[in-house]
Amino acid sequence: MTSVECKPYIIDTGYLFPPSLADFLGAEDEVHIFREVTEHLDISHLDSDFNGMGQHPYHPLMLLRLLMWGMANRVVSTRRIELLTHRDVSFIYLAGGQRPDYRTLARFRRRNAKEIKRLFKATVLLCARLGMVNLGHIALDGTKIKANTSKHKAMSYGRMKEDEKRLEGEIEELMRQAEVVDKEEDKAFGKDSNGYILPEELQRREERLEKIRQLRQELECEKRKEQKLDDGEMPLIKDKEQRSFADHDARMMLMKKGEFDYGYNAQAGVDEGHGVIVAGGLGNEASDTGYLPGVVKEIQELRQELEKTEEETTEMTADRGYFSVDNIKQEGKGIELLIASEREGKDEPLQGGGKVYSLDKFDYIKESDSWKCPGGRLLVREKKQGTKGRPKLRRYFCLDCNGCPLRAYCLKPGEEQRSLLVKKKQLIRAEMRARLKKPEKQAIYRKRKWVAEQVIGQIKEGLGFKGVTVRGEEFARAQWLFTCAVHNVMKAVRFIAESRKLEPVGAVGG
Repeated sequence: MTSVECKPYIIDTGYLFPPSLADFLGAEDEVHIFREVTEHLDISHLDSDFNGMGQHPYHPLMLLRLLMWGMANRVVSTRRIELLTHRDVSFIYLAGGQRPDYRTLARFRRRNAKEIKRLFKATVLLCARLGMVNLGHIALDGTKIKANTSKHKAMSYGRMKEDEKRLEGEIEELMRQAEVVDKEEDKAFGKDSNGYILPEELQRREERLEKIRQLRQELECEKRKEQKLDDGEMPLIKDKEQRSFADHDARMMLMKKGEFDYGYNAQAGVDEGHGVIVAGGLGNEASDTGYLPGVVKEIQELRQELEKTEEETTEMTADRGYFSVDNIKQEGKGIELLIASEREGKDEPLQGGGKVYSLDKFDYIKESDSWKCPGGRLLVREKKQGTKGRPKLRRYFCLDCNGCPLRAYCLKPGEEQRSLLVKKKQLIRAEMRARLKKPEKQAIYRKRKWVAEQVIGQIKEGLGFKGVTVRGEEFARAQWLFTCAVHNVMKAVRFIAESRKLEPVGAVGG
């Protein structure tokens, strides 16, 4: 010990007047703004799980705050949150000194899974009231998140059928052996002996057989719906098709690290202004294509709630994973889509291995209903359609192909004039490609990566959410939307904190 005089150190120091927990946190702690922000969330739809008997339930806002603050601090486990309500000042403060156990928190989270969508929307509207959402540019992106299951707890369809036959044979053999043992034991020990060894083996195999049979039937039912077959019809299923025993809804997907694993496809539509997630979803389809219509519908509903006029256009960007004719048809009602048809910066070379240029190499000009070839020459629409019996086709022909340096790549041997026979779907695709070639639209589309991907990175790295901790698509979707809601709340907290540094006075509900 040094001879330097130290400050008094007494653990059991008492207080003349009991201090407030807020005094220990400090006035600048963001938990105060978090409390203020969550005060303005509509939680009337959340179930408090009270049947009218026994003690009164915990307040749903308190339970919600603990779960949200836990996730904001990279704590998802309800057991860990329970511990923190005993040890961490911020958790004790938000709990108001109460100590709900982990079962209460877990039941609250699971019981309100269907209501999380409304909670998420409430956070979007809260951010909109703060001026953080303008719906000028929405960037849509998806990310694969790991399911709460293992590749080793799965079985292929072919293996299911093989194991069913094997187990049925083993059960039959065990039944035969059990009858033999019963007769021998009846002679040796009397009829009251149960012969427990074989029945245990028999039960184990029967349980295993039932699990395999149930999984196989679920897979066949799913494929029957996909292939639009009647009940009883056998769908076409590859023997390599796998399903997980632990989470029947999870699907094999290519993860970020380049490995295949069971997971879900989570979607986020992010507003450019402050990185608020305004639309979200989750499913077990690995392809992003089918998720766009649902996100567009959510944004259209949000535009109505925020009273946006059709002149106040929302431009929505998405990568080529969302590109389809049906998806392009979703635009309208103030929403303009910008969806890439090719990989950004990966256009194929014009010379195509001896083949003539495909339609994708021509640029469509919507204003004049014409096309421009790779050589810069114009192709105009034929006035009298020569597509008798095929009214949905349009024919365009080049006015002059003479002297074009690209004739060898554009015309087949013997042809003197290039023509295009265009279907309606091809025309829709061409309109989108032409739209994305405009400099002002390219400038908007280039923002997509840092708007959407940055937010997904904040969720995965900042909140530590890289995989669901629940099982089943419904609960996985609820957990993802809850994470998006926490992201929005913390965006609002930091927005208010920054604004108060510049101007001390402010109100969340203003």
